[in-house]
Amino acid sequence: MGKEEFIKIDKITKTFGKNKVLNNLELSIPHQGIFGIMGLSGCGKTTLLNILIGYWTPDKGKVLYNAIDILKNKGIMNQMFGFASQAGSVYQKLTVEENMYHFGRMYNMTKKDLKQRVPELLKFIDLEDSKDLTVEQLSTGMFRRLDIACSMIHKPRVLILDEPTSNMDPVLRKRILALIKKIDDDGTKIIMTSHLLDEAERICDDLAILHHGQIIADGSPDELKDRYTKNREIRLETENKEYEKLIPDLKALGIRTIYEKDDHLYLYTPYTDSLLENMIQLIKSKKDKIKNIEINKPKIEEVFEALTRK
Repeated sequence: MGKEEFIKIDKITKTFGKNKVLNNLELSIPHQGIFGIMGLSGCGKTTLLNILIGYWTPDKGKVLYNAIDILKNKGIMNQMFGFASQAGSVYQKLTVEENMYHFGRMYNMTKKDLKQRVPELLKFIDLEDSKDLTVEQLSTGMFRRLDIACSMIHKPRVLILDEPTSNMDPVLRKRILALIKKIDDDGTKIIMTSHLLDEAERICDDLAILHHGQIIADGSPDELKDRYTKNREIRLETENKEYEKLIPDLKALGIRTIYEKDDHLYLYTPYTDSLLENMIQLIKSKKDKIKNIEINKPKIEEVFEALTRK
């Protein structure tokens, strides 16, 4: 049974001057799960999101939400969609709470609804104790959480996030990703872009790869790996860790991609039992021992690089 289609992007083209950013782009976004759009810098991810929220109009094509044409029903769609940009939209001189009330009024929410919604959302994003701080006083992580909260003040059905963890350290990224997962669990459909491939693989249920103005592949991370690479990732650690001596001989065994990281050797190959036996013999011949070895499907990064290189 296929996934239920929720949003259909139908043959969208968008040109700026002589630059065709999106070219007859087609994509189906399912009803369930976090949907990620990946692509190289400047590939048109932000342009696509701006068309999705009705901010920009495509030269050709249409976007359907539950079979409703978004571009012809912008008023209704504004109530259904929330959008948090990469730069953020909140006001520096206003407090956390004032920003939330301001954005609520922009979405035509009543004072009564806001009185109920603001406290529950403050609790949801863990900013209850910071509601009277101005945006200027907030840390990067608090700023991002507030910006996401303002984009979902009106309880949208779909929340669109453009690079929500950009310019963050790993600890802050983890917190924002936990918030995104929490919003998804709460029943809001999330569509997000990310250039951090490991992050996208970890949090997204489905991914689409945007390249040269078109979607060149889409599916779950596992589907993409199965479809586009026959390789396996071998993560190897030896006792001596003298990998520079091993690499030439490993390449002679036919392993095309090898790199060293964090005291481990990573090898990508259409893995076979006989190759593993040869590797063990090779390591023994170098007077070394295998300390740890893991065999996994490759990361989505390898699929992405293989597809965008073509």
